[in-house]
Amino acid sequence: MSLTSAMLTAQSSLAARSAEMAIASRNISNVNNPNFTRLEANVQNIVSDTGTVVYVSHASRVVNQAAFTATLKSGSSAIAAGSYAKMLDQLNPSGQKPFGTNTAAFIGALDEKIVAYANDPSNQVLGQSVINTANELVNSLKQSSTELKDARLDADAAMGRAVDNINKILSDLEGVNEKIVSGSAAGKDVNGLLDQRDEMLKVLSEEIGIEVLHQDNNGVAIYTDSGVTLFEKTAREITFDASLSLGSTEKGNNILVDGIAVAGPDATSPVSGGAIAGYSKIRDETLVTMQAQLEGTAKALIDPFKESKPGGADPLDGLFTTVTGAGDLVSRLTVNEKVDPGQGGDVKLLRDGGINGVDYIYNADGNAGYSTLLRSYQTAFNSEHTFDASTGVNLKSTLKDFAANTVSWFSAERKSATETATLTASAFKSNAQTLSNKTGVNLDTEMLRLQRLETAYSASARLMSTVERMFQELLGAVR
Repeated sequence: MSLTSAMLTAQSSLAARSAEMAIASRNISNVNNPNFTRLEANVQNIVSDTGTVVYVSHASRVVNQAAFTATLKSGSSAIAAGSYAKMLDQLNPSGQKPFGTNTAAFIGALDEKIVAYANDPSNQVLGQSVINTANELVNSLKQSSTELKDARLDADAAMGRAVDNINKILSDLEGVNEKIVSGSAAGKDVNGLLDQRDEMLKVLSEEIGIEVLHQDNNGVAIYTDSGVTLFEKTAREITFDASLSLGSTEKGNNILVDGIAVAGPDATSPVSGGAIAGYSKIRDETLVTMQAQLEGTAKALIDPFKESKPGGADPLDGLFTTVTGAGDLVSRLTVNEKVDPGQGGDVKLLRDGGINGVDYIYNADGNAGYSTLLRSYQTAFNSEHTFDASTGVNLKSTLKDFAANTVSWFSAERKSATETATLTASAFKSNAQTLSNKTGVNLDTEMLRLQRLETAYSASARLMSTVERMFQELLGAVR
């Protein structure tokens, strides 16, 4: 090797080692950045008659597409399960009494009060106790109904916020993706932009389940996990109209991507991942079922206490009735003012009959010990009722059993949601750790690499010094 060749090799080696150290230093500076992908130097050698040239052509991101895809999917599933479980928890804030426990307790108490009144029908204090418990039961149902409606509106509003965020992410991603594609075509360093886009994809997958298709020049196309296009060169429009109110019989609106429903009661291509999947499930399925359970309870309260004429003809509302007007059954349910002393009524009408007029009186003589009508109410109250299939529990049972079953239904749903959220969160954590291990920065590894590069840099510098001295000695000898 000539001195000129040796000098050329040493100079190129110094430049290459310097570039490698800059890349290693960049890795180290991002050791705590979860959205940074480790870089590696692409070292090239050119061998010619004049010597060997070593240079760093570019820095490559250490990508692992399989691990990244698994992280996106598991993260999307974890967010869907977590958002669903969190909203169920909001219906059970104390963590002690499952939703509906108070209503079930008042139903049991009402049965006991009616039995006590039937056993001592002359005691109007016991009659008043029946009315008081009936009012507490109605209030409990109304409060539960209000909580469910509020929860549906909360989920609906959360869907709206998610849609706003999705549109913003897709709009920003369009600009970044365009820079990546044009930069890659021009041979520019786009590693920082690729990290930025990956971070956007992670955030996007938290809102809605996605599939990512990689294209030429590092471009991407993005679809929902149900196959609807979200982004392909340009962002698609995601639309959603938030609801101002959601009664028990009202449907929430759908989330549309280019006119295709991807979440909501009429979704033709429903997504399974992301927060909107969890919000849609609780708004359009779980809370609707729970509202149906309350409606079933209200109906089963009215029917057993209907007052008929002696002989069973022309049954009309008795202890419980409904006010006229719009709204669901629970919102219109009330204790009949004619038997409620607090509303100017007479509790003895429950014992004697006559709530609906003289043709409905059973105890015409006003016998203080008369209990036949009260016992008939108690029997009917404890008879089996047929409930609608939309309630999600046993279709035929007593009202007390039905109320207990709805509490158990909620507890089981909440338990299942919590377990699913825990499992999916664990899977996401595992996948995220795998991705970090494969593409993230390990400080110990980078420090060792930097030490080796410094050693190589020093060796190249010493070679240059040696070659320089040899040149000087050669020139001295010529003189």
